[in-house]
Amino acid sequence: MRTGAALIGLLLAVLTISVPTAAAAAETLTWTADDDITRYRSAPATAVAGATTIVFENSAATGNTTGMPHTLTFDTSTEGYNHDVTLNILAGPFDVNNGRHTATVTLTPGRYRYFCTIPGHSTMVGELTVTGGGGGEDTTAPAVTGTVTGDRDAAGDYTGSATVTVAATDGGSGVKTVEYQVDDTSWQPYTAPVVVSALGDHAVQFRATDNAGNVSTTGSVSFRVVAAPGDTTAPTVTTALTGERNATGDYLGRATATITATDTGSGVDRIEYQLDGGAWTAYTAPLVVGTAGMHMLHSRATDKAGNTSAVQMTHFTVAERPAED
Repeated sequence: MRTGAALIGLLLAVLTISVPTAAAAAETLTWTADDDITRYRSAPATAVAGATTIVFENSAATGNTTGMPHTLTFDTSTEGYNHDVTLNILAGPFDVNNGRHTATVTLTPGRYRYFCTIPGHSTMVGELTVTGGGGGEDTTAPAVTGTVTGDRDAAGDYTGSATVTVAATDGGSGVKTVEYQVDDTSWQPYTAPVVVSALGDHAVQFRATDNAGNVSTTGSVSFRVVAAPGDTTAPTVTTALTGERNATGDYLGRATATITATDTGSGVDRIEYQLDGGAWTAYTAPLVVGTAGMHMLHSRATDKAGNTSAVQMTHFTVAERPAED
């Protein structure tokens, strides 16, 4: 009997040793939901890379009193996030698990975006930041570069303004933030190219931080902004006369003067006229002259840069209409 018992014990030992066991998850992350369709009731913000147990509970115990289902879905398409975890858990208080579901996934360093796919629940969204775990944690800072663009003069200075574009890359946990600083002012989040238009010498510093907390070396670009070449060309002005004319070219009863001006630089600011030596007057509409006799009309235009055209002179005569028989 002892021999048989020993044999059974040996077989049990062999069977126990030969059955593989799954590696335990390094951490457990729990999301919960309730009656609110605008947010998850609770959600983790950070995690460590590696095997992870995901728990999603949407039950009476977490505050769901209506039976409303929710999902916990990991985004696999939005640019800028990790896409290596496919997870879509549908949970409700009355499902077979009473609203509590688990899944095992492997997280990698970077950022994951999660959301609820139920129509009308689109604001239930968040981010999970994952840092390196164990001996493989991310200790390498991001790389950051800056580029200056804009119109330049012969001396290489930027005319009118300069635009600084910052780019950062990180092969580990991923870039978390990019910041910039203009001329020793306070650091600001970088969200779009920075336009510097103040005249003078400038230095723009920039840095990046990854999701593991590593900060890059501060980069810098220096440049000078000078005034853009000014508009020195005056407008052109013309005057056109219309009306009924007699055989000698005089205008019968009245003449209408239409003044126009063009400027391809800064644009026309104002048009003025002077009739028969009177005061200069702002031109706003065609001018009707009905007084019989010889007339002299002067016109001029000024652009938005302050350039004024040469004065144009127009001579014409208004004659009285002949008496009708």
